[in-house]
Amino acid sequence: MDIERPDLYKKKRRRLWMVSVSSISVLAALGVYVLTLGNPVPRVRKDQIWVGSVKHGDMLRNVRGLGRLVPQDMRWVTSRTSGRVEEKLVQSGAAVEPETVILRLSNPELEQQYLNAQLELKAAEAELTSTRVRLQSDLLSMKSAYVQLQEQTEMALLEQEINNQLFADGLVSDLVRKRSELSAHHLQSRVKMEAERLAFQEQSMEPQLATQQTQVDRAKARLDLLGVQVDALVVRAGYRGVVQRLELEQGMQVAEGQEIALVSDPSRLKGVIEIQESQAREISVGQSALVDTRTSGEVAATVARIDPNVERGIVKVDVVFANGLPDGCRADQTIQGTIELQRLEGVMYVDRPSVVKENTQTSVFVLSADGSRAERVPAEFGRSSVTLIEVISGLKNGDRIVLSDTSKWDNAKAIAIR
Repeated sequence: MDIERPDLYKKKRRRLWMVSVSSISVLAALGVYVLTLGNPVPRVRKDQIWVGSVKHGDMLRNVRGLGRLVPQDMRWVTSRTSGRVEEKLVQSGAAVEPETVILRLSNPELEQQYLNAQLELKAAEAELTSTRVRLQSDLLSMKSAYVQLQEQTEMALLEQEINNQLFADGLVSDLVRKRSELSAHHLQSRVKMEAERLAFQEQSMEPQLATQQTQVDRAKARLDLLGVQVDALVVRAGYRGVVQRLELEQGMQVAEGQEIALVSDPSRLKGVIEIQESQAREISVGQSALVDTRTSGEVAATVARIDPNVERGIVKVDVVFANGLPDGCRADQTIQGTIELQRLEGVMYVDRPSVVKENTQTSVFVLSADGSRAERVPAEFGRSSVTLIEVISGLKNGDRIVLSDTSKWDNAKAIAIR
């Protein structure tokens, strides 16, 4: 019969107690793990999130977009005639004056038409001169004949008067008297008819000459028109500035009305900023803007024009610089423009969280005082800017919130920050 020893019994009890305690600890840890598994608290490093503080004061609403500097004054030089490029006298980037020749064109057919028009004008002018001489000669002949007829009539009337007196004295017969009277009457009728013919001739000269003058004017107008086209074979800049674009080369054909070169004034530049259509609704002419030239700092500007057209969701906004641009700014230089929409006075605002849109109700993570934890808090947001958004409710001045993307913690009520 075995007799249990007291010391061995105590050792067994101590071992059993230790096993029990260990089992309870494991079960407790397992329970905590299971409970935590149902609602885990995400952990994130402090350097992996961006934090912003809610502030109270004046908030500036603005929109921003990229753009470029372009000349305010640009003109296309268009061809006033067709032809072939014979000579290219300037290149892109060249400074030009209004009379600077940039291209010389050739058009043999046009030049031949111009020569033919010169001959046609000379022929019409010669015909006009010939007609005028002929009409004036005919008129002089008729006037001379009319004068002679008047003289004959006066002689006949004198003879009639004498014969009437002689007849009364019985010195001539009645036949002689009547004959002289008939002759005088006949000549008077002829004088009257010749006077009418002379008047008609004088009146008809002007229409005849006008017809010939019309032919001359028509020929001259055609010559002038062709002359303008011939002169246009020498293409001039027509404007003082710099050639922005000239892509024609010797031997290429040019059509009438074709754009040949773009000439601009580089001393007067404006900014053209591209704004998203959704952000451009509140932009109006006269609003202030700030343009970052990327090379010479920021420059104050004013909205001068808003393009009424929308291209691929973009609205182009022109801004002008009342005080000019710094030295070194050039056409086609890339810029970034910020346009001031509105100044909100006495509001709460915060740096715009990446997942928050304006005029919405959502929730954000608010950091604890020591920054070790962030709790999800519902909040309402109002009007927004490029980098700021108005806080309507849910947050107070001084609250620090997570600005970076928190979408991966949508199901979490809090996050731990280490």
